Amino acid sequence: MAQQYRVVISGQTLSGGPLHDIRQAVGQAFRLHGEQLDKMLCGKPVVVLRSGPLDGAERLLAKLQGLGLASVIEPVDEAVRPPVLPATSKPGVEAGSTEADELFALAPPAAAVRPSSAALPGAGESEGGAAVPDGDSEVVCPKCGEVQPKRTLCRQCGLDMPRYLAAQQAAEREAREQRERERESRQPVTGRAGRGGDDAWAPGLLGLGFAGRLGRLDYFSGSMLSTLVMLLFALAAVKTGKFSLIGLGTFISLIYGLRCLALRLHDTGRSGWLSLVALVPVLGAVMALWLLFAGGEDEENDFGAPPRQGGGGRALLVLVVLGIVCSVGWRSISSDPEKALRFMAAMSTMQGKPMAEADDDDDEVPEMAVTYASNNRVDIYVIAGCHDCAQMRSWLDAHGLHYTVYSVDSDQHAAERLHSIIPGGGSVQLPVLEINGKVLPGNPPVGEVHRHLRQASP
Repeated sequence: MAQQYRVVISGQTLSGGPLHDIRQAVGQAFRLHGEQLDKMLCGKPVVVLRSGPLDGAERLLAKLQGLGLASVIEPVDEAVRPPVLPATSKPGVEAGSTEADELFALAPPAAAVRPSSAALPGAGESEGGAAVPDGDSEVVCPKCGEVQPKRTLCRQCGLDMPRYLAAQQAAEREAREQRERERESRQPVTGRAGRGGDDAWAPGLLGLGFAGRLGRLDYFSGSMLSTLVMLLFALAAVKTGKFSLIGLGTFISLIYGLRCLALRLHDTGRSGWLSLVALVPVLGAVMALWLLFAGGEDEENDFGAPPRQGGGGRALLVLVVLGIVCSVGWRSISSDPEKALRFMAAMSTMQGKPMAEADDDDDEVPEMAVTYASNNRVDIYVIAGCHDCAQMRSWLDAHGLHYTVYSVDSDQHAAERLHSIIPGGGSVQLPVLEINGKVLPGNPPVGEVHRHLRQASP
């Protein structure tokens, strides 16, 4: 049998321009349109003559190149010559014409297919752009990138492509399952609890860890709890006089507040390390306020399942407890100016402000023995149980000063006299001294008292 040849268009134009420029001319020359024309000008190698004599192949090649299509003639091996499928006849084209039949079939370049390739796993699958699509006769080696007719072994590197692709997909699937298991192991048990209502405390609100997510209402409740802890320790410090409790309360409140910020950031899909921004003045307050209104992610994220819905009941309970503590605390300190001052100092310390210290100059007293004149007039206003009042009276006694005591908590006349010598209303810090007609309010330092006393003549 005479040697047979096939004609393959490369999918490019001779000029290097786009195929769209010659689309109309090709369609008119071969009377193609629609899907057939699209298949011919798909930009990939396409066989337009599967098998024919050399003269027929040359005529078709000249016609294609005349239209601007880059084409080649290839000899067809008798052993691997594919069968020619019946062609669909078109108006104006002779039935049985080899050129018309092959052109309208428009098959991609065919290659020898090994019988065992169909049974190999992974055939027809893709990996990272290296495709072996079903029904297509072209394949790209996933290892060396060689474009070649569809086959099992790469003609460039000898790789068993279907098995390689199957192994790659299995490795990807195993890695994906491993990542999923690792993410599940990182999720806290509390984060997997079902969406609950307001009848129970959310475990994330009262927990100690920094894993999981916190909704907006529970974040508000956590902020109020942090404030409540700070308030309780401040009241305990005022009550006991042990201001070391202030440091402990500040530490607990800070750690718990950072935890609530981290869990709320997790709910928005952000890293909990951003909670450290709260330590930056102004910026931290802005972030804390923003998290109160920012919505969380509806689906499970890298930090766990969505938090419990609701939380209004928990928020209301925390507010009620906070109100009760504030009411009881106010009653205990409002009647005692000294306690009120201590409470304000404790709260200032918890907010990072140093406790007010007396001016060093006011505390200075001459080191040499000082004798005060007997004609000094000293009045002191005190209340029962006032530690500062007792200290001031002890100092006056130690220097032999005579004074008049006015107990403003048990003597109405003394209370009226105190308010008459101090302008304005409101609470007054005791003791208050009146020395030789000069009023010294607010527990004056002994240095100031010394400067207003007349000394005895030498």
